[in-house]
Amino acid sequence: MKEFYVINAAEVHGVPLFFDVEWAPQLPEFNQVLENPNSDIFGSSYHAKIDLDEFYGDAFFEQYIVSSDFVSLCELYSCKYFSVPLTVELRKGVGASKAYNLFIVQGRRSILDLDKSKFILMDEGLLRPVGERQGMSAAYDRIEKFVIRGGVDEDLFYCEELKQIVCSSEFRRGYLDRNLIGLEFKKIDGDFIYAPWG
Repeated sequence: MKEFYVINAAEVHGVPLFFDVEWAPQLPEFNQVLENPNSDIFGSSYHAKIDLDEFYGDAFFEQYIVSSDFVSLCELYSCKYFSVPLTVELRKGVGASKAYNLFIVQGRRSILDLDKSKFILMDEGLLRPVGERQGMSAAYDRIEKFVIRGGVDEDLFYCEELKQIVCSSEFRRGYLDRNLIGLEFKKIDGDFIYAPWG
């Protein structure tokens, strides 16, 4: 059985975790928490103006930007994703030192073994009315014991329970072997606790 890691943004020297991006053309509206956006709503290429003096790193999922090196890694592992070329412009019209892409993970999985795990569902009274929740995955207030169900073989995907991107240990190893930067990994094991509200 594969081992899996939750992916988070890592501090890249000189590049803040969050930064403003001015997109041309403007990105379409979508909510990846609810569903994957259809690739048809995107253009064939994009231009991103970033108000920074320097920009390097390989994956900025919050801003949907990854390097071409990261896209190559995803190709190697046959990951499901959508990607189009992106030109990055920094302050004073300076270009980025490497090639980048607009990038959206398209793999989606529910991986929690409900029978073997220990969890508390969010109070449904705090959520949208029942009519607006049709087709939405369950929301978890806390997962004390996260046991991964069998048969999960994807290497990079959006995890329905965690509302975050997750990868396999093989994908993580490929990322580290290539000395890519911008992400950190937390293993989903016996010590892993999901507590989005602290």
